[in-house]
Amino acid sequence: MAGRSVDVAVRNSAVGAVFAGTPMTEVARDVGVAHSTVRRWVARAARGEPLTERPRPGRPRIQDTADHVVAAVLATAGARIDSQDFSTRGVATATGLSQSVVSRSVRSFAGEAARPGTGRGADNPARGHVLSLVAVGYPVLVVGLDRVPGTVGAARSARALRRRSAAVVAAVHAAGIDGWADRTKSDHRQVQEEEILRLLRSADPDRWLAFDPHGDLAEDDLEELSGEGAVHAHLDDFVAHVQTVLGSVADVPGSLLDLLAARVSRGLEGVLWSRGGQVPRSTESKTFESTGLVPDSRWLPRENLSMTEQLAYALRQEIIDSGYRSGDRIRVRVLMHRLGVPRSALDAALRRMVDDELLDGSRGGFRIPTITARDVLDLYVARQALGTILLRGLAEAPRRNLVPVRQAFRRIEAVARTRRGDEVEDADLRFQQEIARASGLDQTARTFESLTRRLRMYISVLRLDYAPATERILYDDRRILSRLEQGDAAGAVDAWRGKIDNAVRHMSGTAAHRRFDVALWQRLSAPR
Repeated sequence: MAGRSVDVAVRNSAVGAVFAGTPMTEVARDVGVAHSTVRRWVARAARGEPLTERPRPGRPRIQDTADHVVAAVLATAGARIDSQDFSTRGVATATGLSQSVVSRSVRSFAGEAARPGTGRGADNPARGHVLSLVAVGYPVLVVGLDRVPGTVGAARSARALRRRSAAVVAAVHAAGIDGWADRTKSDHRQVQEEEILRLLRSADPDRWLAFDPHGDLAEDDLEELSGEGAVHAHLDDFVAHVQTVLGSVADVPGSLLDLLAARVSRGLEGVLWSRGGQVPRSTESKTFESTGLVPDSRWLPRENLSMTEQLAYALRQEIIDSGYRSGDRIRVRVLMHRLGVPRSALDAALRRMVDDELLDGSRGGFRIPTITARDVLDLYVARQALGTILLRGLAEAPRRNLVPVRQAFRRIEAVARTRRGDEVEDADLRFQQEIARASGLDQTARTFESLTRRLRMYISVLRLDYAPATERILYDDRRILSRLEQGDAAGAVDAWRGKIDNAVRHMSGTAAHRRFDVALWQRLSAPR
């Protein structure tokens, strides 16, 4: 049987069996594929890649690319979606796409709200529903509506409602929820389905619809709800239903749009919204942040973390909580308990981390690596060289490639006000990672990503605080973005070199590396 003909659910089940300790040969025999096919699936899962069929080679369609770009813009607009900046002309100007292409994207997201009779010059139809709740937490997404007495003429224009409806659907696309069906049960959950059901019962909407790709909502629980409901296992069906109901609402509140914009970079995980405002979280609910397994690290290039990445974050939290230092041995049993994974899967992931030079496995077991001043130099010399290549590539790329980079920079501006070093550091690394991804140089970007993981480990082990460097980080990143927007590759590279020089001096100085060789750094990092 060819690998492409195997259902995605079967592939995920096979990979789960391997992670649980079943030999690959036995799994391959049960599924009816070659041993090498199962090995490829496991390798893809370990890298965090979905096990869907790989896209066929060839030039991507312009409209498909535009849909991704426009979704990213609309999803992060929040209540500002009504401004001219987010009109089709404003989005076209910001992204470099044609206005007609942007208009098609907006219409595809708005769906029912963009049908004839709701466009320019048309009277807004009477709408008899209001949004009452939106709750998101892998693996369930729920939208609820309430009827209002009589009919309600929408206070907003048809054009504004169409744009706001498009922003909601765009958030679903931009958050990567289409990948939920491919995620395995071992993925950590930020909101348990019990919490969403509790919200549904308390809100008791007249009408609700849910996306539940794994069938986690029990029929007995759903029967307790008095409102009319529909559960969809396929995202396309769910989105089409959402577009239909948005065509009957009186308004899409700005508070919901702001919340979606704030959480879209985290896959919308943890969105609990009701008409009265954001719903307080249950103290019993386990979140990424509260467990410490996967903190809010926005620099990540993927929403779905591989086992290796999950363990890397769990290890980082262990370093912080337990006082690990360079050379300390990793307590594997503690990680087993925290992650709830079998020893065989844990050992495999830790060995992968050794291969990535995130851990030291040279003395038996797994230890925190010893980090010297020369290691710092080595890492930053490599990042400086690769960053130079990536910036030159991005300066030559279409202007629309800068959209996610601008969004990442806005996040730096937002967290800079908090003066929390960990948030500033995460936002800055995400900004750098978005530059790498947007460059279009995939091989170089992947190498840069591996260096980012190593840098993240260095920062944790050395316990560096980036709060004092906030203003300098903001200045350097603003300068890089400005040069990229002007297409000035040389200026962007010059700003990047200054940023790296500041970073390496901050890291080495904060870590009290008295033997830091400034002259060697200058020789290694000087332009050739």
